[in-house]
Formats: sequence, structure tokens, C-alpha cells
Amino acid sequence: MLFSRPDRRALSRLLAATALLSGVAACGTVVLNSTGSLTRYDRLERSTSTATEARLFIDRPAVERARTVRIIPTAFPANVEGSAPLTAADRRLIANNADRALCYDLSLKYDVVTSRDADLTVRAQVTRVEPTNLIGAGTTIAGSAAVTIASQVGVGFAEGIGRIPIPRVPIGLGSLTVEAEALDRHHQQRAAMIWGGAANSFTSQPRFAASSDPYDLAGDFGQDFGYLLARGEDPFTAANTLPTWDRIRVTILGEAPLDPDCEAFGRAPGVDGILTDYIGLPPEFSDKGPAVPAR
Repeated sequence: MLFSRPDRRALSRLLAATALLSGVAACGTVVLNSTGSLTRYDRLERSTSTATEARLFIDRPAVERARTVRIIPTAFPANVEGSAPLTAADRRLIANNADRALCYDLSLKYDVVTSRDADLTVRAQVTRVEPTNLIGAGTTIAGSAAVTIASQVGVGFAEGIGRIPIPRVPIGLGSLTVEAEALDRHHQQRAAMIWGGAANSFTSQPRFAASSDPYDLAGDFGQDFGYLLARGEDPFTAANTLPTWDRIRVTILGEAPLDPDCEAFGRAPGVDGILTDYIGLPPEFSDKGPAVPAR
């Protein structure tokens, strides 16, 4: 079975690297912190990439033996550093986006179950967040729309149909830090990750919502931690491949997940999400969150 990572993740890192080399402050701030939510930290080893930073541990033989996995919904407490501008609904939507992405990647290898009788139990907690700055995001959305209007009436340099993207104003780009681990039946840690990611000026979608960058980054975290568990490999050093049709169908078009138990986290926004992103609307306009109350 093929395991692929969407092009945006590779492109994000490449463009962020270019920005760093040219001295442009085009990324948000990535901070790794240890809050005590994991059962142990002593085996974590640092793995870095341009736009994401992480500390990892994987007991590969143990995760390869596992057949079933249970996902405890990601915790996002109200007292997390930086979370003051976010509402309880914002936090729930961000956490659920992490779970939805995680469930898809885990379903490529494991049978996702809801009972406590699982080979691995996965849990995660948001430990730090930097919400999107509305002025910076709004300025970019307005500027992009203005270029489009100018192009349509023959005033500007651009020609084409639709809103023309321009680099985001590098003000208040959001970031997110998450701690996660997988425990076996004896409550022994078999994998763990402290993950930190930040939006950048080139590939992060500007939307007029404080939750927008953390929401997108939560999906990136879920994909990375899911990849670590499903493949037993560092997701940041893995070769990038084109997305499979199943990944496009489930994670972009919003069709039924590969494992029915992933329905608990709702479906991806699909075409509605593409349209709302296009005009910079908040994530909640298209993402309705979990399909059932959190377990």
C-alpha cells in the first residue's frame, strides 16, 4: 500500500527554506515545550525541517505488531498558552481536525476501534498556540482580491479568472505545538512526538479567523503523527510522493473515510471547504466538526 504526503507539505518546507536563506521573515514562530502530558520524555530525539520542528520516539517492532488502534480525542484546554483569542468552539474544531487527519493515516495500516480493547491507544494534547492575526490575514485577502479585480478590468498586470494568490503579509502568522503518544495494552509508551508547526507566507491559506492557521496546522500534525505510527519512520525525512486517489477523495473531497470508525471525527469539508477557503472565510463555515459527541 502506498503512503503519500500531500504536495503542500513539501512545498511549504521548500519555500520556507528559500525565505530563510533570503532573510525574509515569512514563517510563524515554532516553539517546542514539554508540559507533562506524556508518560515519559527521556527517549525523544530531535528531528527538524524548515517549517516544522519535532522530537520523536518510535518503538518500531511494537507498532508493527499492533493491529488495532483507538484514538482518544485530542485535548485542547482553555488555559493553553496563547489560546485566549480562541473560543471553545474554535478549540474543538482545531482538535478535531487533528483527529480526523490522524485517523485517516492510521487507517492505512490499523483497524481503528472505539473500544478500550486496542493494541495501541493514541492520545494528544495541544500545549501552545499562536492564533492568526486578523489584520495580517485580512490585508492579504483584500490585496489578493484587489489584484484579481484589477486583472479582470485590464488595470493590473495579472490576467486570469478567479482570485489571484499573493504572498501573505508576514504579520501574525499562526503556530501550534502538540504533544502526542501511543500506549500499548500495558500503558507502556510505544511512540511519542512533540510537534511544532508554523504558517508561512507562501503556502498557508489566509482566512479571516483567529483559528485558521492553528486549524490547518492541526491537520498537518495529525498527518505527521499518523505517518510515524503507520510507517514507523520519521515523517520529516520521508520521501514526498504524489497523493493517492484515496487521500484526495477522503481528505480533500470529503468522501467516506477508509475506516468507518473515522466517521466519528466527521468528514473533510470537501468542495464547500475549497470554496470558503477561496474567499477567506473561517474554517467553521464549511467544517461541521465531529459527527458524534467526543468519546
